[in-house]
Amino acid sequence: MKVSIYANERENSQEVKAQLLKRLQAASVEIDDEYPDIVFTIGGDGTVLHAVHHYLYLIETVKFIGIHTGHLGYYTDWLPTELDDLITFIHQDAQKISEYPLLSIKLCYDERDCHQLYAFNEMTILNAFRTQHFNVTIGDLFFESFRGTGLCLSTPTGSTAYNKSLGGAILYPSLSAFQMTEIGSINNNVYRTIGSPLIIPKEQMVILESENFEDITITRDHLYATYKHIDRVKVTLSDRNVKFIKRHDVPFWGRVKDHFL
Repeated sequence: MKVSIYANERENSQEVKAQLLKRLQAASVEIDDEYPDIVFTIGGDGTVLHAVHHYLYLIETVKFIGIHTGHLGYYTDWLPTELDDLITFIHQDAQKISEYPLLSIKLCYDERDCHQLYAFNEMTILNAFRTQHFNVTIGDLFFESFRGTGLCLSTPTGSTAYNKSLGGAILYPSLSAFQMTEIGSINNNVYRTIGSPLIIPKEQMVILESENFEDITITRDHLYATYKHIDRVKVTLSDRNVKFIKRHDVPFWGRVKDHFL
């Protein structure tokens, strides 16, 4: 077993990292930051997002365990006071693995030149300089002509993040679907949008096309970049999953209640 520790820069997280490293070395666990079998994240859900993108090249094999020192802990099951129990836990044979899908994002410059990206929680497509216009196709159907600030597309696990603040629905993590939510849509006598979040099955793809894709900003979790000369954006639920070694069954709706009510 090879492990790595991915911690945020806060003082308490770095202290927990040092304590965990000492215990792992005492248990003769090999530390390998390049090709680990298990990644311990120390922080909150934001640290988990950073770690997932950092180890995206190993996502088919690597597993994550979250230690909670942050503000939100959807992905973190352990507390800093439980490190000794954690060392014992990782040596157990029977472990419950939970898998959560990534969002697949393809930026296409023409029919054959597409750049593949991924998000764990959500992606947004925005224009900071002008009203953005999208022709939205779902599956094989042209659905609507959107005008507004932009759109947010999220995974089931990401539905409790930015999507929720936009008025989107909370999806149960095991649902094989993703969600599209409007950001600042324009609705009047001239322009109309659906005005509601859409739950889209994995089998279908959302295709966004526009005549003014200049200077659009695309965010993916904590990452963002501005793009030019894009012909279309294709979004769907990926076959690639992020794997977590779960401590025990924590009811999803219980987590939602604890965090929001």
